[in-house]
This record gives sequence, C-alpha cells and structure tokens, in this order.
Amino acid sequence: MWCEWGLSPLPMGMRLRTVGEEDLPFLRALYRTVRDPELAMTVWTEVQKQAFSDSQFALQDRHYRSHYPGALFLLAEYEGERVGRLYLGTAPGPLRLMDITLMPAWRGRGWGTALVRAVLERADREGRETLLFVEANNPAYGLYVREGFVHEAVEGVYVRMRRPVNQA
Repeated sequence: MWCEWGLSPLPMGMRLRTVGEEDLPFLRALYRTVRDPELAMTVWTEVQKQAFSDSQFALQDRHYRSHYPGALFLLAEYEGERVGRLYLGTAPGPLRLMDITLMPAWRGRGWGTALVRAVLERADREGRETLLFVEANNPAYGLYVREGFVHEAVEGVYVRMRRPVNQA
C-alpha cells in the first residue's frame, strides 16, 4: 500500500503530511538546528542569530517554492509529534530529493534512511533516477553513498549526487 504521495509505507508510527501554515514555527526551529553549529562560531547575540536564521529560512523556502513548481513539501511526524521534513521535486526528469531534515533527537536512528528508501522506491517504480545536492561535510553524505548515490560533481559548497534507477 502506497501513501498518497506515491511513497512506500514508513516505519510504524511515522507519517507524512503536507506542510501547512501552522507548521512554519516548527520549520523555522528545524532549520535553526541545521545552522546552529555555524552560528555557535559567531559573536552575535541570540537575537541576531535568530534573525539571521529566520531570514535564511525564508529565503530558502522562497527559493524552493519558486524553482520547484509542483514539489511536495511534506512534514514528517511520529505518533503526532513533528520530527522533520521531506521536500521532493517531482517535475519530469530525475526525482529530486530537495531536502530531508530531522530534529536532532531523531537523527542517527534510521528515520532518515527510511525516508530516503521510500523516495528511492518511488523513483524505481517510476523508472527515474534520483538527484540531490548535499554539503560534503553533512553526515547524511554517508547515508546517500550507502543507498547507491554516486558523487557527480562539486557545485560551490554542494556535492551533486545521482542514484540510477535500480532495475532489480
């Protein structure tokens, strides 16, 4: 049984739903967790750090929505608790894994792997490659390699990775 976005079933208790306006505070907080390591190296006040993080979140959100029409912006929940996000570009061509981010307490526990595998199963069913961009120092880089993604090129601070269709 596939969920409404064509993704395979997720682990028990986890579900995906479309992001709504009511999720913006959570999404801003989630984004901040990704930026915290670099913000920790600044001499900014907490107010300055939050303002910077909020502005960068807004820019990223605007970029995703303007450059990927028809993309799926999904919120990951576990037993009703918001735990992360999955953004998926579904335009013709490769399926684009735009973003997977989990709250720190949910990282390293297999949830990201489950989300990636659900995306890859959809791509395989549709006969599509999967494309993503990731920073080389992101711990998820190793996950993507384990799941069959191949390093294609470096574009700025990002590594472009592609996973061919699995014909098995």
